[in-house]
Amino acid sequence: MASFLGHSAALIAALAVLPQLVGEFWAYTLALYFLYAIASLGIGLCWGQAGFLPLGQAMFFGLAAYLSGLSLIHFKDSWLLLLLLPGAALAPGLLAYGIGLLVFRGRTLSGPFFAMITLALTLLAFQIANSWNDVTGGFNGLKNIPGLPGLSDFTDLYYISAVALAVCLLGIAWLRRAPAGVVWRAVAQNEQRVRFCGFALQNVKAAVFGLSGVLAGIGGALYAPQQNLVTPQLCGFLLSADLVIWAAVGGRATLYGPVVGAVLIGILTADLRDEISYWEVILAAIFIIVVLYFRQGLMGFVEPRFERLWRRRTERTLDSPARPEASGDTGLADAGFALDDVRVRMGSVNILEGLDLEIDRPGIYCLIGPNGAGKTSCFNAMTGELPVRSGHIRIFGRARTGTAADLLSRIGVGRKFQAPSLFPDLTVAENFNIGLWGGRARLRDLVRMGSHGWSSAILREAQSRFPFLAEEDRRAGDLSHGQRQILELVMVLIAEPRLLLLDEPSAGLSQAETQEVIEAIRWVGGRLNACTVIVEHDMTFVRELADRIFVLHQGRLLASGTVAEIQADERVRAVYVGASA
Repeated sequence: MASFLGHSAALIAALAVLPQLVGEFWAYTLALYFLYAIASLGIGLCWGQAGFLPLGQAMFFGLAAYLSGLSLIHFKDSWLLLLLLPGAALAPGLLAYGIGLLVFRGRTLSGPFFAMITLALTLLAFQIANSWNDVTGGFNGLKNIPGLPGLSDFTDLYYISAVALAVCLLGIAWLRRAPAGVVWRAVAQNEQRVRFCGFALQNVKAAVFGLSGVLAGIGGALYAPQQNLVTPQLCGFLLSADLVIWAAVGGRATLYGPVVGAVLIGILTADLRDEISYWEVILAAIFIIVVLYFRQGLMGFVEPRFERLWRRRTERTLDSPARPEASGDTGLADAGFALDDVRVRMGSVNILEGLDLEIDRPGIYCLIGPNGAGKTSCFNAMTGELPVRSGHIRIFGRARTGTAADLLSRIGVGRKFQAPSLFPDLTVAENFNIGLWGGRARLRDLVRMGSHGWSSAILREAQSRFPFLAEEDRRAGDLSHGQRQILELVMVLIAEPRLLLLDEPSAGLSQAETQEVIEAIRWVGGRLNACTVIVEHDMTFVRELADRIFVLHQGRLLASGTVAEIQADERVRAVYVGASA
């Protein structure tokens, strides 16, 4: 906290003395670009943190400017301004959040499609502002907008913009360091794992987009009284493109990058546009070079080193709230699942052909079968990764009808994938935190620094079994393949699921590491009284762990039984030609 306050004091002091150094005219010019910088901060949140690019930020800036301008024109002497001006700033955020919920509901609309949708919306906003003469003033816009009551000279306008920028910067600095910021960066790296950790992905991304809309709204609401004019260009694509360029050149993933880009590039553009005929072409070339070769931007080389000087490390000392222990009831309502005549088809290929499979009590079970037998597809059908053509799936006694992965996680289903699925650019500790927060953290927990200290008995036991997991500041992407396998396994285990789906947890592990994983699965399965289902090719692994084995072949259940029964089954021997089962 002390470092955060010191950082805040330094920022406020710098903004306070700046007018004395640059003079009144430049103070006024800086005030304008401070407002653009606030809107550009929203680009940094969406693109630089959560990994999706909005191309319509100007729509929210322009909407707030029009709402603010209309409020000042019609209620300039009324106390209602105390409500209308903040409302003008917040309304774009609510609109952005609503758009986000609609767009992010479909997974395919999270990448380029989202950018195209926001681009189309800003083009629509420009057309509405340009043609709705009775409200927006049409092409000429709103003129002679009164200033904020009690403010007159340029210095006053500067300080209003500077205070707004400082508040936004400090708020974002807090959120970036809080659990919310970790979740945003996790979304940018691996959306699938975020969902399987229990986070409603559409809500997380919509919240980030909504916050970016609030930032644009703050800038737009102050723009109208500062410039005394609002035109349709504020809603248009050109300003949206400028905001994206400023964020990219300054450093979209850094805190100060969007501000530096907006102020530096913005002022250079204002000065050089008329003197250099092809300035826009030069600016476009700079943007392309930065995006292709210098993705960190200008501040990407400076800010990370600066942040390390004042970043406070939080110790992991608090126990996270744990899921209730399994009751021990052997009924399907408490543990297990059932697949009844499940069929899955992708194109012309039948993947599951009437699969019937039921596990109705806690224990450790293994799915085996040759490649293409449908083992992983069985997991995918259960967790909604593959559409089920026909048949029924029940989990904990309830029908699964398109249930999202985050909801399954929250009711107690955990899944590990074939290839390690984690967050490579986050630290080991941050990967664990995502697993601990998912399905447990409330909104207030995601903005509290103390939530970084969550831990669990399972995590501490895992760290004693695998010492490298205690290296919490180590980047997850720097771990070996075997270590990443173990890290993902522990991320799943610390959520304390009742149904645990493990897809080849020993793949790529040494013999010693495999034995450690066997012991860890056996220990956790017993401690949680969980139903653990493992897809595995290592028959030594299977023999040591499995209470019962299920053999799949060509999308159907071929055989089930104990290890000895499966070894003696002639049908299984026929499938595994020359192999030991």
